[in-house]
Amino acid sequence: MGGLLRAAIAGIAIGLMELFLYLHEPNDESVAPLLAPFPAGLLLGRLLRLPRWWLGAALAPFLNIAIIALALRGLTFPDLLDVGVLPTALVFAVIGAGGHMTATALTSRADRMIRYSVIGALVVGFTGMSLSTGAIAEKAREGRLAQSGLPLVVVGSPRYSPVHLAEWYSEWIAGMPSFEIAYDGPDGAKVELYVMAGTAASPRAACTEPVPGVSHRADEIGRCREVAPEVWVRAEAGWTRVFARHGEALVQVASGTVGEAGLLAVLPTLRPATAQELAAIGEG
Repeated sequence: MGGLLRAAIAGIAIGLMELFLYLHEPNDESVAPLLAPFPAGLLLGRLLRLPRWWLGAALAPFLNIAIIALALRGLTFPDLLDVGVLPTALVFAVIGAGGHMTATALTSRADRMIRYSVIGALVVGFTGMSLSTGAIAEKAREGRLAQSGLPLVVVGSPRYSPVHLAEWYSEWIAGMPSFEIAYDGPDGAKVELYVMAGTAASPRAACTEPVPGVSHRADEIGRCREVAPEVWVRAEAGWTRVFARHGEALVQVASGTVGEAGLLAVLPTLRPATAQELAAIGEG
């Protein structure tokens, strides 16, 4: 049992080292985070006198990959960081400990019942962790929305139900920061709400060259007209877009199934929302 505890210590150290490398490695394509666990495992295994330390050091990184695939399916490293550095450090430490303990249990000559019990407990534990990935992803979305700097706005009409949230403001996405909420309405009606900072453009300019860029094709031809102060409607082939200000937000309400009158009726229902409320919509 002492060997398994020492293996846990080695795994925690390696997991935290991995997090440090991911946070401070300037080159995103660097292989250092992938290769570093092997020499680190050999060094710590030797220093901590782990049973068959050379074999455990070679096996543990592959077990860590398997644990990540099982316990964190669908999540990315940025998702974890959006929840917070300390929770991410805890996850890395637990995965590192689990991988090293499993490797030691598989390769040591300790009591068979103890080894199998440890492996079984780890499998059950990480399987249980996988059930929380949805909650982790939602918490990450909430953090991103809260820090996005965008006004948080939703459609308040009971006629429309949110079905999908898309975020367009990460450092990997070019173009104007924004988010989109897709809504389903009665009789197959579908409406899209795009929310941007009010300083992004005027409703007139946004109508002439629709923003955000992800909401339309660049070659789409449309005609714009002002239907009320600071409210512009763009008519395209089979698509209608309404641009307006709402508080500190510039919004676009668009649809291929709802006409101009229906989209204009959506504007008065817009209301402020919390990051938690938006995050709960999910990615559909």
